[in-house]
Amino acid sequence: MAKQPNSVSSGGESFMVKLATFIVDKRNLFFLITIILVIFSMFSRGWVEVENDLTFYLPEDSETKKALNVMEGEFTTYGTAEVMVANISYADAESMLDDLKEIRGVQSISFDDTTDHYNNASALFSITFDYDETDDACLESLDKVKEYLSGQDVYVKTDLGNAQAETIEREINMIMVYVAVVIVAVLLFTSETFGEVPVLILTFGVGLIVNQGTNYLLGKISFVSNSVTSILQLGLSIDYAIIFCNRFKEEHKTLPIREAVILALSKAIPEIGASSLTTIGGLVAMLFMQFKLGPDMAICLIKSIGFALLSAFVVMPGLLMLFG
Repeated sequence: MAKQPNSVSSGGESFMVKLATFIVDKRNLFFLITIILVIFSMFSRGWVEVENDLTFYLPEDSETKKALNVMEGEFTTYGTAEVMVANISYADAESMLDDLKEIRGVQSISFDDTTDHYNNASALFSITFDYDETDDACLESLDKVKEYLSGQDVYVKTDLGNAQAETIEREINMIMVYVAVVIVAVLLFTSETFGEVPVLILTFGVGLIVNQGTNYLLGKISFVSNSVTSILQLGLSIDYAIIFCNRFKEEHKTLPIREAVILALSKAIPEIGASSLTTIGGLVAMLFMQFKLGPDMAICLIKSIGFALLSAFVVMPGLLMLFG
């Protein structure tokens, strides 16, 4: 009697086959847990405390940190902003000067008829506020200045608030949209069946959302980690999910769906797991950096890899069974 190949129901099953069988057969339970985690993460993403000051991560015994502490103790750095009003005559700009000085929180305004402050029908007001540059009252006063000038063509340059973090977040969000469009387009052109596309996209999405939602468990993370981690995780999730999907397609040529998913998962877990260890090993080295931004990014990225693996190993098998 010929030996049946690739059987997942024989008596001598390996641990990986037993684990894969459990994941596939309990897929409805894992779906329920995943849905709960995704819903929770959608809310908890807003609870993440983000540190926007990179000097926060400097070692306390570093010369730079010591110097900054001395400067903060000895000097007060008042908030400033440069506000340019375009398409305005010098007389009209000068008439605004007294009203701007009356705005609460405005300490002084530099403006004259030199080319430093008026050129090509554009007026530049150099404003100094009454508060420290880290005080939110500066932003409130700046908002009042913008409100007063709302009828003009206004351009503002300032270091107040979290301008750098906001810029990075805005650009990352834009990049994520471009990446999503490219990924969907590539999947549509390269997938053998349209059923692969929702499986892969849902696998990416679950890992991404749950990772973002659990960041608040870390207490406080840098704006760099908060912004960049999602892009890097997306790249890793694609690799893991596609490797598993290709393995499933190979097994499904000769086996029914359930058996193909179980056998593919039992083979993919050690393969993908070993591959991820090389990435994790490189990130572990960042944990020993004195500049604490390194450990902050390493922890966030290692966590993102963990959720990418869980999404591929726990969520994707059920999706393959669902979409066939």
